[in-house]
Amino acid sequence: MPSYRGKFQYLSQDGSVTQQGACQVRFDDEKFTLTPESDAPLVFDLGDLDAAVAADYEIRLPLYTGNTLKLQQFGKSYGDCSRELLESYGKRTLECLLLEDMEEVDRFTGGFTLEPAGAQPISGMAEFRLLRSNLAVLPNASQAFQWRLADIGLVRFDAQNFEIVLERDGARLRLNRLAKRTELFQTKLREALEALTAKGGEALHGILPFLNADELRAAMELLPEGHSAAASKLAKVHPRIPEALAANAVDKTLRPYYDELLRRTAPGLLFAGYKLIRPENRDLQGAVAEETVADADLAGDSSNQAGHGMVDADENAPEVLYWFFFPMAATTTTGTGAAVGNVVAWEASSRSGRATYFFRLMKPGEEAQLDDSAKAPAAVERGIGCISRVLGMVNFRRRPIYLSETDLAQDVAFHRYAIAARRIPDLRLVRAAFLGRAIHSSFDTWREQVNAILAKAGL
Repeated sequence: MPSYRGKFQYLSQDGSVTQQGACQVRFDDEKFTLTPESDAPLVFDLGDLDAAVAADYEIRLPLYTGNTLKLQQFGKSYGDCSRELLESYGKRTLECLLLEDMEEVDRFTGGFTLEPAGAQPISGMAEFRLLRSNLAVLPNASQAFQWRLADIGLVRFDAQNFEIVLERDGARLRLNRLAKRTELFQTKLREALEALTAKGGEALHGILPFLNADELRAAMELLPEGHSAAASKLAKVHPRIPEALAANAVDKTLRPYYDELLRRTAPGLLFAGYKLIRPENRDLQGAVAEETVADADLAGDSSNQAGHGMVDADENAPEVLYWFFFPMAATTTTGTGAAVGNVVAWEASSRSGRATYFFRLMKPGEEAQLDDSAKAPAAVERGIGCISRVLGMVNFRRRPIYLSETDLAQDVAFHRYAIAARRIPDLRLVRAAFLGRAIHSSFDTWREQVNAILAKAGL
């Protein structure tokens, strides 16, 4: 752990100095410790920083609390201290964005402008880390964020402003000031997107082999990798798709659970999705395997290795995580004939599927959208889209979703999940919508858990 000596100022939210003086600074890839000469140390996780700015022989560290730490007068050690600290901050930031297991393609430095839908733009200089399936943006003076490549709907080059423009779900990300590396960034980004699309097409062809080329393209437009689509819409591409999904994307050991959830699903509202499992996704093959083991231990299941009983596949085909969303039927209908309740079940039907997860579809006060049979399908699609987006954002880890606030706060092993939950609004919404999970122990025990969850939710 490197150690440096200099001076510091600790500023409150209003900019006033609350503490200052000589100090020693120590940090690793996770924790930062500042020890004043005559006071208690200041210790925090690097993930608690909103940014790390080094300029003019000063390091500025704004914390999420609104306070700011300034490091000054580090003399000849300033260069080493700032370089090592910024590298550690970047590494920890990736961990708190839940991207640390992703294979990195390349790094770039330039300017960015993020134009969120319905919010104020954010701009500045940043480091861009292009990963095989994600783009991480680490701004110099604001919070880091990530975009999944599967969510990007448009990539174009704005020749007038010499910038690359990415669009997704009404938001726009402009990247510029890449200088001579602009073309390289654009090329590598397109190559990553093309590889993702090609592998997605191969994955769909693997479970829907009867589709011709045009039908497969239409299915891909409805169901890109990492997203969810209504089986009823896929059936319009080919009527055999829903049956084939059940036959080829559901592990045989999980079929009883699938059938029971389908029996409880509102008519015509089944959704399906899939994610490619890449070599770098150790959290799907490793950490999620640990979650699988934990769930299996709870269930008293000794066959708890990841991939046990997984769907048969050609060994040369891409490895895939399949799942289904089951919007639960309401126990009563309204005057308009609506039949969907405010609960959806999510079931991973291959590899690490060891539990069924239940969520509210609509936030409290918005349930009336489900009471109109004409509006309910669109409302269900929006709700499932939000859950799918967050699951993709956390790389389909379950723990950031279901662990209690106490577990996140007190268990150091899950602290990065707590930071992610604090920083990502959509993750907080999905955690608030989480209703419970039913473990795949015995079928009867699982069904009792499902009944209890649905009863508590009013279904």
